[in-house]
Amino acid sequence: MGRRWWLLFRGLAVPTVLFLAPLLVIQELRPLSYFLSIRGAIAELALEIPAFLLFEALCATFFALVLSAGHALKLWNDRADVNCAGFLAFASAIVCGLALLFPLNPIIGLVATAGLLAALILAAVALLTLSGWQRAFALFNRLNQSAQTVLALCPLLLIPILTGGFGWRSFDPIPPPRQFTASPTAKPNIVLISFDALTAQDMSLYGYKLPTTPQFERLARRSYNFVNFVSTSDFTSPAVASLLTGQYPLTNRVFQLYGHIPERLREDNIAWVLRQHGYTTAAIVTNPAAHPLALRISGSFSSLPWPPVSWWAFPGTFLMQLKHSLLFDAANGFAVNAVLRFGSLFGLFNKSGWVEPRRVFASAEDFIRAARTPYFLWIHLYPPHAPYVTDAPFQGRFLPGPDFTTQAEYFWQTPLVYYPVPMQHQVDLLRLRYDESVAECDSALGEFLDWMASSGRDADTILVATSDHGESFSGGWWSHASPVLHYAETHIPLLISLPHEDRGYVETQDGDLTDIAPTLLTLLGMGKPSWMEGHALIGPTQTASPPEPSFSMYLAQSDPFSRPENGAIAANSGPYHLVWYFPSGGVELFDIARDPGQTHFVLALRPPYPPGVAMALVGDIQRRFLTALNARPPATDQ
Repeated sequence: MGRRWWLLFRGLAVPTVLFLAPLLVIQELRPLSYFLSIRGAIAELALEIPAFLLFEALCATFFALVLSAGHALKLWNDRADVNCAGFLAFASAIVCGLALLFPLNPIIGLVATAGLLAALILAAVALLTLSGWQRAFALFNRLNQSAQTVLALCPLLLIPILTGGFGWRSFDPIPPPRQFTASPTAKPNIVLISFDALTAQDMSLYGYKLPTTPQFERLARRSYNFVNFVSTSDFTSPAVASLLTGQYPLTNRVFQLYGHIPERLREDNIAWVLRQHGYTTAAIVTNPAAHPLALRISGSFSSLPWPPVSWWAFPGTFLMQLKHSLLFDAANGFAVNAVLRFGSLFGLFNKSGWVEPRRVFASAEDFIRAARTPYFLWIHLYPPHAPYVTDAPFQGRFLPGPDFTTQAEYFWQTPLVYYPVPMQHQVDLLRLRYDESVAECDSALGEFLDWMASSGRDADTILVATSDHGESFSGGWWSHASPVLHYAETHIPLLISLPHEDRGYVETQDGDLTDIAPTLLTLLGMGKPSWMEGHALIGPTQTASPPEPSFSMYLAQSDPFSRPENGAIAANSGPYHLVWYFPSGGVELFDIARDPGQTHFVLALRPPYPPGVAMALVGDIQRRFLTALNARPPATDQ
């Protein structure tokens, strides 16, 4: 059994170490070093190679067991071991060849690359067929046997792994409460609250037909309420990166879900700036895709308390504590999807949400009781993000009956995000469940505001309430993260409440998530750093800034360490929402005031553009971002 296993493992591992490992280094060192230091990138690669070898060892074990069983049952002859080992070596060589050709994708295109890869496989099969499979397998085995000593070098990979900064970054405990007396402070505290997937389109604060947000309305009566505010993206990671950095995704290079802020930009965020000015900085974040540990800016926060999530969402949260390893992405994706889908089979989990808004605010209250002032606390709540399963007081408020009241229904019975017109009724039912989740979040917010007021802590606190992105239930797209940037996916709330403010202001200027960080720094009298791209929405610099559109981006199909190949940028000005697609240059213009559901275009154009609103907004997009679109990102720091 041991000899058989070694024969099989050798057939897989020798090509991996001789060919695939160098290819990984050549192809991945630069992009990895863009997000990590050079040392960290080398450590990541050193960790990836043993991960490949471990997988190959498991494959060899499986095939060895199958062969042993076959020999015991006399299903095949003695050459089966050699043939199987040769076949595995052939498969490993094909993988190496595919990896060699994969970088051609951005050069010759996806279809051409796929055709070339298919041709390579067919040519290899044809060549081996002509020369004889058994002869080829014997040749592979001889080559692997002569080169097997290379596997003795694998323990050397422990050197960069052990020195690469891997470890465990535990969540921080909340210390005991401190004595509090309400008194004026030199620097106000800041509480930044962001809800996940909360669209302004479904908030009664902004004219929605159902009474979803009475507590937001109460807060608006003593806040600046920005009615034309949008996200910089239509899904989480790029949006919260903009919220914290004041930069657009093209600058902070967070293009995908679970994207990472590059190493050279780790200190370019509001938490770091405030920490350098004496603030206690903390984040209670219940969506792993938004967490500072996933964004790789955890060093900007002096405290990262344990996110209050349900036990079924525990794996992804727990794995965030893996320090520095990009393998978290794969492990988290597997753990979260597997456990959540498995958990939907059980009644206890099936009828409860992933995150309870009240628990999140209760954790925030515990932190505030214990925090040294001044503090900056970012609270990110996963609700009202799908699945829209709420507690009993809210379930059935807008949609009586059993439709979409369990996790299992969301996993197995909901339509695809891109849905046909006949499924609109089902999406309308989902929207009512979403509205119930919005109402639950609103109620929890109201209880938190009451606690802040009754404890006297709102007297010296700037409070901001917003969202990372919206949610769509029309136009053939359900949920968010569409490549066409529906307005419902990007239109989000923004309320800014200042200490001792007792009246509300409705602000109609256009703004986006890059504007929140510079606004807060301006209110604190610190000024905006040069690396922030947004502008202050309140304060003396706001009046000096000329009006300009707000912007949203979809770059998920581009590589963050290269020139963006394709995507979309939306510009918003008053009632107009324009989406510009690159590289085609296609344009879609909507009048949101008259057509909030985007059921038809005002214009659909290709260059050259005629004079008018569309041409002006395209000009604004190109003036702001064309240079960045045509340039490669700066080289990584050494």
